[in-house]
Amino acid sequence: MVISAAKITLFAIFDSMITSNPKKTLLFLIAFIGCLNSNYVKATTNEGKLSTVKFSVDSTQQIAALKFNAYAESVYEDLRDTSLSYTAFMQGLKGYYNLSSEGKIKRKNTLTIIDFSKPSSQDRLFIIDLCNRKILHKSIVSHGVNTGRLYAQNFSNKPNSHKSSIGFYSTSTTYHGKYDLALRLDGLEYTNNKARSRGVVMHAAKYATYEFLEKNGGMLGRSYGCPALPFNHFEKVVEWIKEGTCLFIYYPSLSYQKNSVYLNQNQYLQEFLYL
Repeated sequence: MVISAAKITLFAIFDSMITSNPKKTLLFLIAFIGCLNSNYVKATTNEGKLSTVKFSVDSTQQIAALKFNAYAESVYEDLRDTSLSYTAFMQGLKGYYNLSSEGKIKRKNTLTIIDFSKPSSQDRLFIIDLCNRKILHKSIVSHGVNTGRLYAQNFSNKPNSHKSSIGFYSTSTTYHGKYDLALRLDGLEYTNNKARSRGVVMHAAKYATYEFLEKNGGMLGRSYGCPALPFNHFEKVVEWIKEGTCLFIYYPSLSYQKNSVYLNQNQYLQEFLYL
């Protein structure tokens, strides 16, 4: 039988299509998967007879991965904002689906990404409405005082390090304290699972405003590890993302990418197996 060569050709076609037109590829894949009838496909033998061939698990997952990639590119394109890094978005989306598959996200309408590869002078917090494929809000955000000056470079999960922590969080409840309204954060990875005991929360601060930027040479003030935002619109930000949404603090760390549980799981593909 010639099924191996056929599969190679099929995936080559998918790869070409996904590069040129991800939306069309997604629609094609949906139709294609529907024709497989529970992962079975009719193949022609060398003798010209029809034979039923079952796709392997690897083949099915490859198709699911192609569908996920097409979906991610389609959503990113609809966001219409290239100031959000596609790499940060892609990693955030993958983790979002992995967390969702484990029931660790209660509110699934939004995905918040903080991109610490960008300087503090630029907008680097993005709240994404995944249902309507739009950015609800973006703003500047401060990092930890020992994480860096203009750029975030050094991260830690240790108490009293006064550094930011990268990785995936689930937002929790609000309270009123030193900075008035604040949002508790639950770190879900080895890089940030001490967020609660360290008192790392999202809050507004005078040193995290656009006015502060103008008066201090284009660099925000810094926190003790908390992602600090401007006061303007902060209450609305909290309302959008509190009580169980996904927050991802991105940084292009090769070590983190290698060891992150939620970047290396494949549960996210389950959502796309039978789409």
